Amino acid sequence: MWLSKLIQNGGLSKEDMLVISIDQRTIEHIKKTPGCLGTLLSKLQCPYSFKIFPAPATLMEGMRIRYQPQQYEKDVYMYLDIDVLIMKSLKMIANQTEPDKIYACAEGKLNDPNYGADMPAMVNQHYIELGGVGLGFTSGIFIITSPIFQDALFHRVAKYYRNAGYYSLDQPFFNRAVHELPHNASLLYKHVSFNGHGYSKDDCVLLNCGGDVANGPIHYDKIVDVISMINAGLF
Repeated sequence: MWLSKLIQNGGLSKEDMLVISIDQRTIEHIKKTPGCLGTLLSKLQCPYSFKIFPAPATLMEGMRIRYQPQQYEKDVYMYLDIDVLIMKSLKMIANQTEPDKIYACAEGKLNDPNYGADMPAMVNQHYIELGGVGLGFTSGIFIITSPIFQDALFHRVAKYYRNAGYYSLDQPFFNRAVHELPHNASLLYKHVSFNGHGYSKDDCVLLNCGGDVANGPIHYDKIVDVISMINAGLF
């Protein structure tokens, strides 16, 4: 379902590259029950590859896969969770980026523990003294426009990564890392909708079917519902 929306709306070309991070257990399942995946992959407008990881023993170990460095020579590295449906060309976002930056998607505030649970208290106090509360970013969508900044972000996330028991798992570490690095931004406001909130047919590129962290069946049902509503013209 994710791949079909990418093919339909993503605006990819032979100049782009799709890397699908996947674990060994899942790839073995797909080999046994491939369904229409092979047909969909043949319709991709860009080259692709699978980056296969050992099957994670825990949810935290699985979430860590998103912070594994990827070799890339393009000007924009975009990470998307598989529950983020592509509604319009990704170029609408990529073409607005600048070199040597990290772009994150604001989803809440740092005083929400789902984002700011790992932030030092002095950082939150700093934002309060400035008359507001720092932004909380989703770890399911981010863009990096320099391999140097990819290394810097992933290295800092790894520095804090531990089994802390946060409901949002890795997300507080991601938020801490982004806020500690320069050049973070929340450019993606109007181009991202979280479960339909703030949705605009003209501007929404990424429809994030989020919530219920790491609950696969709930996410699957939500994606089916959202795609059904898309097909009915509600989105």
